[in-house]
Amino acid sequence: MASTPSVLGSAARDAGEIAAELRREFDVALQQRYGTQAQADPVLATLFHAFATQIGRLYQEAEYAFPLGVLDDLLAGLGMPARLAQPAQTVVALTGITRRERLALDTEFIGTARSGERFAFVPDDSIELAPTELRFAAIYESGRLTTISGARPVKGGAFTMPSTAALALGAAPPALWIALDADAPHLGGLGMMLDTLPLGGPVARSLELSPWHLLDAAGAVTEAGTLRARRGRGGVRRLQWLDDMSASDTDDPMARVVNLAAGPYGEQVFIFPPVPEDRRWRGTLPRVLAPAIPALLPPDQARGLAQPLAWLHVPLAPGTPAVASSVQRIALNAVTASNMEVVAEQVPFDRMGTVVTLEPEGRKGRFLMGVLSVTGERGSAYAADSALDAPLGAGRWRYRERRLDLRPAQDPAGRLDTYAMVRLLYCDGESANGIDPGGVRQLGSPLGNVTAKVSNLVPSRAGAAPPEYPPARLRFAELVRTRERVVTAADAEIAVRAFEPRVAAVAVTPVTSVEGGRARQGQHVAVSVRPADFADPEAELPRLGAQLERHLRERAVLGFNLSVSVTADG
Repeated sequence: MASTPSVLGSAARDAGEIAAELRREFDVALQQRYGTQAQADPVLATLFHAFATQIGRLYQEAEYAFPLGVLDDLLAGLGMPARLAQPAQTVVALTGITRRERLALDTEFIGTARSGERFAFVPDDSIELAPTELRFAAIYESGRLTTISGARPVKGGAFTMPSTAALALGAAPPALWIALDADAPHLGGLGMMLDTLPLGGPVARSLELSPWHLLDAAGAVTEAGTLRARRGRGGVRRLQWLDDMSASDTDDPMARVVNLAAGPYGEQVFIFPPVPEDRRWRGTLPRVLAPAIPALLPPDQARGLAQPLAWLHVPLAPGTPAVASSVQRIALNAVTASNMEVVAEQVPFDRMGTVVTLEPEGRKGRFLMGVLSVTGERGSAYAADSALDAPLGAGRWRYRERRLDLRPAQDPAGRLDTYAMVRLLYCDGESANGIDPGGVRQLGSPLGNVTAKVSNLVPSRAGAAPPEYPPARLRFAELVRTRERVVTAADAEIAVRAFEPRVAAVAVTPVTSVEGGRARQGQHVAVSVRPADFADPEAELPRLGAQLERHLRERAVLGFNLSVSVTADG
């Protein structure tokens, strides 16, 4: 049975086919009009080829670019989030601090890779740099108290070496004890790194879920001094007072552009809230620790704990294994930092036009995270093309496929802007991975009131390029099938596959939990991926799990619990 060509999905014609057809038509027209046969002419062949190349581009636009552009607009209108590149993350600590200063979110740190290439990092969250010193840190576990390296009991003295001593506390669970010598504002805004192994292990989870107690002047645990952790930007743990759960988020223009997901090191950094004056307690060595101190510290160092210090007690979940060997070190004035860089550029419309290709410095390994702002020559803010509340005559911008389309703003007299200032947010994907500890050691600009040195404590990890999508029509079909609601198991599976094309398998299990004395229904979504599809599975999979869980919860029915786990299969 003869087949007939389909009018749907016909293949685009390339320049060679078009040039050959033009030549044949030219030969036929020449024969019919003049009765002569065309001869080989290299100039004519070049013209045919150049013309065919232009026509081929039009075929390609009609076949691919226009339909994909329409589908992109439909996907954006339906709320399907763009899958962006992921920035590499590390932990930086600042030393040599003599006075307090707020570390702004646009502070730039410069890291140098082994190849000599330089990369920019910015803090994931804002902390207060403070002249705070670690005087004592130890883990109580199974009847023994083990010190953690990095503490200096006496100002200007030697650092303590890891040591252990017997301490009988009955059936007390494992616990972390920390003493800090702080300035007048106490621990407010301080960033602290607790380096635990393995990443995402039981000790890290217990530190997040356990209460943190700031001991009062008598060394007692009180409700007023209790803090709990919540996840902040980049996965950092922000501590909040138990009686004040309404802490406001830091104003962050980057958060309006890109929702920075949890990175591999976010679980290791804890940021303290402002400490009210009536809670700025300081005390001497707690009595429960006193019997073990003579065996842990020399007498001259033990005397340093007699001064008033800010004491913290963090009881961990009973049965948490190998706590003392898991906690490696504690670092102060530390915060996670991600490989992101703000690039500002002026776009003169008379010279560059209103359509700009965004590929700074010709680096194809650099990826755009989002457009922070577009400002006209008269200071007016340009609105996104999809914004419905922008005033008449306002400038507009639209980004798609490395191209920024600008529509100049118009004043009441009809005059158009002649240029616009564009601020873009970039990251380098996996190129910024593997910067060794100490490789980030330069501040992009000096701090306002302090002279400090910066260094990264861990290698940078988890940077990745945007995942390649299956055909846009398939993504659009999956999105429409869910109707942006996750109710059934099939909805959850379709939503996961539409969000992340590298998913190998999805299993949805109904779960029931009891909250507030009432049963609450939900689903647990178990996602399997192939490790070979990821550059750094250990670091990237926790971030993918956090992104998927947030994506599904935003689309779940109110009152419906959703949890996600991502595992590597094979």
